[in-house]
Amino acid sequence: MGVDFIEFPKLGIRLNVSPEAFELGPFLGIGPISVHWYGIIIATAILVSLILATKQAEKFKIREEDLIDMFLLALPVSVIFSRLFFVVFKWDMFKNDLKRILYIWEGGVAIYGAVLGAVLSVFIFSRIRKINMWTMADFACVYLPLSQAIGRWGNFFNQELYGTNTDLPWGMTGSIIQAFPDPGINPAIPVHPTFLYESLWNILAFFLLLSIRKRNKVPGRVFAWYLLLYSFGRFMTEFLRVDDFQSGNNVRYNQAFAAVVFLGAFIFLIIAAARQRARKRTPVYDTPSAYADILKTLKDEEDLQQEVDSNDMEPVLPDNENRDTPSEPIPEADGKKPAEAEKDDIAETGDNAGTDNPESSDD
Repeated sequence: MGVDFIEFPKLGIRLNVSPEAFELGPFLGIGPISVHWYGIIIATAILVSLILATKQAEKFKIREEDLIDMFLLALPVSVIFSRLFFVVFKWDMFKNDLKRILYIWEGGVAIYGAVLGAVLSVFIFSRIRKINMWTMADFACVYLPLSQAIGRWGNFFNQELYGTNTDLPWGMTGSIIQAFPDPGINPAIPVHPTFLYESLWNILAFFLLLSIRKRNKVPGRVFAWYLLLYSFGRFMTEFLRVDDFQSGNNVRYNQAFAAVVFLGAFIFLIIAAARQRARKRTPVYDTPSAYADILKTLKDEEDLQQEVDSNDMEPVLPDNENRDTPSEPIPEADGKKPAEAEKDDIAETGDNAGTDNPESSDD
C-alpha cells in the first residue's frame, strides 16, 4: 500500500500521516519497536491533565503527593478495566485465543470500563489514605473530559471510530478508511469525523465542570455532572458511529450504558438540588458560630450573677431573730449609755406609781 493519508476533500486538506509515528531499533535483543501516534497522544493527555490538576490541588485542600499517588494507581487500573470491559462484551473474539486479551495495542478498549476502574481506584485509595472519596472524585473528574478530548485525536491518526457516510463540508476520508471500510461504509464517500465531535464536546464539558466545581457545595455533584455531560455526548454520537461494539440485535453497548449512566446522574442531581433547597429553607449549622459562643458566655455570666444576688438577699426576721443582720444602734438618752438610761426610766416609773391622778379620782 502507498503512503498513508487523511483527507478532508471539500476543505482541501490532505495530510500524509500514518498511525505509526516512528520506530525504535533493536536494543538489548528487544525490538524493533513501533511507536504509534495513539500512544503518544494518550500519554500527552494524561500528562497535561496531571500538570493542571497538581497546580489546582492546593486550592481545594488536596495534597499534591496524594493526587499523584492516586493517578499512579488509577491509570493502570483504568486501562485494565477498559480492556476487560471490551473483552467481556466481545468474548467471541478472544475465547479461542486468550493471549490476544493482552494485545491492547491492537485496539479494543471501552471508556465506561475505564471510568469504572477509576472510580474503584479512588474509592480504595481514599480508604487507605483516610481521604473523603467525593472530595477527590469531584476534584479529579474535571480533568477526565480534557484527557478524552485530547485522546480522541489518537483515533484520528488510526482512522478509526468514524461515522456514517456524509456530504457535509468537514467529511473526512483516508487511506485506511478506503482500504478497510467498516460494514455499511462506501469508501468512495467521506465519513463523519466523530472523533472530532466527541473532542469538541469534551472540551466544552471540561470548561463547564470547571465552573461547576468552583461553586459546588454538594459532595458528588461535580462527578455526577461529568457523567451526565459525557454520557449525553456519547449517546448522541453513537447514532453516527459504525464500529461493531454492539450485540447481535444491533444494540450498541456504549449507547445503552450511556443512557443508563445519564439517567442515574440526572436522578442524583435532582435529589441533590431538592435537598439543597430544603437546607436553605431550614438552615442547619454543623458548628456553632462565634456569635453563638459569645451569647452563651454572656448567658452563663448572667445566670451566675443572679445566683450570687439571690444568696445575698436573705429574709429579715422579726425581733432580730436574724442574727446575721446587725440591729440598728439604740441612741443614748441625755448623754447616758443605753443601759443607764433604761434604769432611770424604770426608777421614774416606780416613783410615779403611787401618785394619785386627780382626773382619775373624780371618776
